[in-house]
Amino acid sequence: MLGRAEFPMYLTFRALLAAYLLAASFTAWSADRVVASIPGGASVTEDDVMADVHRLPPPAQAQLLGRPPELARFSQNLLTRRELARRAEAQGLLNDPKVAAALRAAQERVLSEAALDRAAGEPPDRATLERLARNQYDADPKKFDTPEQVRVRHVLISAKACEAEAKAREILAKASQPGADFAALAKANSDDPGSASRGGDLGFVARGRMVPAFEAAAFALKQPGDLSDVVKTDFGFHVIRLEERKPAERKPFEAVRDDLVKSIAQSEERSRRQVLLDQIGGSIQFNREAIDAMVAGGAPKPN
Repeated sequence: MLGRAEFPMYLTFRALLAAYLLAASFTAWSADRVVASIPGGASVTEDDVMADVHRLPPPAQAQLLGRPPELARFSQNLLTRRELARRAEAQGLLNDPKVAAALRAAQERVLSEAALDRAAGEPPDRATLERLARNQYDADPKKFDTPEQVRVRHVLISAKACEAEAKAREILAKASQPGADFAALAKANSDDPGSASRGGDLGFVARGRMVPAFEAAAFALKQPGDLSDVVKTDFGFHVIRLEERKPAERKPFEAVRDDLVKSIAQSEERSRRQVLLDQIGGSIQFNREAIDAMVAGGAPKPN
């Protein structure tokens, strides 16, 4: 976020114009306590800085407001944009057709988003959202089912290894000894780069996520600590140890309520925005002759 604040490269006209657009004129800017200024030039106040800060995500706001040096750099960035905009205005760049067009485009973007925000309105109250969430949950409870899962570790001896199956059987014999440390065996011997460093731990997996032979052997294990026989797959030879099982279950409404409420609120907002967009889209009339003429004319040639 603040990385791009090492200005020079990102202070393009687009950023400059957007900064200019944030105020109707330089004389109208806040008269509260000045945070940074340029003698004979622009200045930024606490209100200016906080207005920009509040456009950041909450975690970024907290980070910025908790670190004075970063807040100073942030204020410097804002002041630099403002001073460049002031100088651009003084140089008459507002009369440049390209600048004027960019300003109009930036203004249209800001205003169109404001119009959509107004169309979205306030979300329903929490009680209404929870009632809708409950209705959605009850309408399709199977949607919240989680399948049976197993957490396993494995040692893989690559099919390319010399006497791969024999090596896998040696691992199985060692793992079967009382007090054997399967994780250590996996770290020392497994050819699976994704899990060897974790002691062969594959985490929880559901059916359909593994190759058939491996899956059948993993789900056939019943108790934590159970070991499979040597299992052959296209990857090589595996020895599998069961760590934990999770039975199939249905998540209770309380576990998914907040996610459902958030999803419904977002859906309501999108729907209200879309009503306005559809209304405008349905009233648009195209001049087909003009479009065909532009296509026939092709892209403009570079100067």
